[in-house]
Formats: sequence, C-alpha cells, structure tokens
Amino acid sequence: MSEPRTFQVQQKPMKGDDVKEWQKEMKARFARMDIDAPIEIDGVYGPVTRSYTASLAHALGMNATEWMKDGVTPEMRTHIRHSRFSGTETTRYASRDLVEYRRALRKRWHQDTGRVHKPVTNVLQHSWGYHPPVHDGVDVICQPDVPIFAMVKCKVVDVRSTGWWGKGAPSDPKLKAKGDGIIQVEILDDIGPFTKGHHIGYGHAEKAVVKVGDVVRAGKVLGHAGFANAWHIHLMHNDGNVGNRGIGNLNPEPLLNYTLVHG
Repeated sequence: MSEPRTFQVQQKPMKGDDVKEWQKEMKARFARMDIDAPIEIDGVYGPVTRSYTASLAHALGMNATEWMKDGVTPEMRTHIRHSRFSGTETTRYASRDLVEYRRALRKRWHQDTGRVHKPVTNVLQHSWGYHPPVHDGVDVICQPDVPIFAMVKCKVVDVRSTGWWGKGAPSDPKLKAKGDGIIQVEILDDIGPFTKGHHIGYGHAEKAVVKVGDVVRAGKVLGHAGFANAWHIHLMHNDGNVGNRGIGNLNPEPLLNYTLVHG
C-alpha cells in the first residue's frame, strides 16, 4: 500500500481518488458547521481545492498558513478528520471572530451558488497572465473543443467566427480559422468582482450557439473553445468603454478565481 501523499499545487495538477476523498471530507466537514460549500468532487488538486482547505482549516480554528506551508499533508488531513484539535485551536474556534467568519461563509456560499459559473468545466491551467500591453487577458487552458459558459448573468454584445485574432496568429488561414472567433458579453449582475456594465471577452471562441442581444444566465453555453497553439480561451475583462474591439483593459484573474471557488 502506497504512502499517503502531500497535496501540492503543481503545473500538472495532482489527481486521484485520495484527492476526491479529501474533497468529500471537506464538504462533509463544512456541512457539520451548516455551511454548504460548493466544492466540486473532481479528484483534482489545484488552487480551488487548496483555497477550500485553507478556509476549512481557518474555520476550525487552525493556523492554515502554518499547517499548509508544505502543502496539505496527511497529518493535516488526519488532524481534521479525527478532530485532534489543541486547546488553542478549540479556543480560537469559539472566538467571536471565527463565529463571524463561519457565518459569512454560510451566507456567501448560499447566495453565490448558481449566480456564477466557471468559463469551462475543467480548467486545466490558467497561464500567460494579464500584463498589458503584451497580453491583455488570461489563457484558460482546457480540453479540446469544450463548451464555453457564461460566467455570470449577461447580455451577448458581439459574436464573430472570424476576424478577431491578431498578434501571434499563424499565416496559414486554415490554422488561424481554428481560433479566430470571439464572443463578448456585458455583465448584468453585481456579485463579487463582477460589475454591471463591464464586459467579458472569450477570445478563440468557436461554434457560437448564441447571438447578439441574447440575455443568458450563468452556466449557459455560449460556444466552444478553439485551438490557438493550444486548446484554450483568451479570457478578457474591460470596463465597457472600448466598444467591441475585443480587448481587455482590466485584469480578468479575479473574475476567473471567483468562479473557480463559487461556480
């Protein structure tokens, strides 16, 4: 029998039944505090599962930073699973600050569930981040040809199958056509980092199933991810004052991270 693993965020995400069991354990532990944590039981250890682990440890009175300095160790998981809390942790758990923290989690996750959605079901990686003027968005790496979802309630303002991809586009028109589309939407819901009136752009979006003027809810399929050196979408965020140029002037990372936790 193999030794229990320490979970760490890696370039190639750790996967396995042990991660899945930990996600189930966390969801159950949150539920014992009457907190409905929207944890996806997918067996993938990445930034989202790490974030939930830190939130759980803190809610239980543990020093998450200290416990997780080397990753989510088997010792940490056993500590939580068997409630082996120290006197200091028990005192901290009962403190006013943590009572309020758990109440805030309870309220936030109850309200947010269903109002936001990840741009794709399984975000393999998000890389080559926002650093204008070189790169005006975040590349969300995904499986081939997967559906792209509305991240929040929004109105479709631009749908193009061609004519978007500029810098870095291949000269071969057949290759360029695999990632030359774009879908842009106007945000209609104020929630977390999402602001009414701002725009989200899905660069390299292909096979659109929406049209300009459609109002869609979070989780509605908009189209499919295209291929541009890799299968991904170029996720952009702008303040709504740049027309339909298909550019970003705000960092989309907070939007993406919020959906990874709440969507």
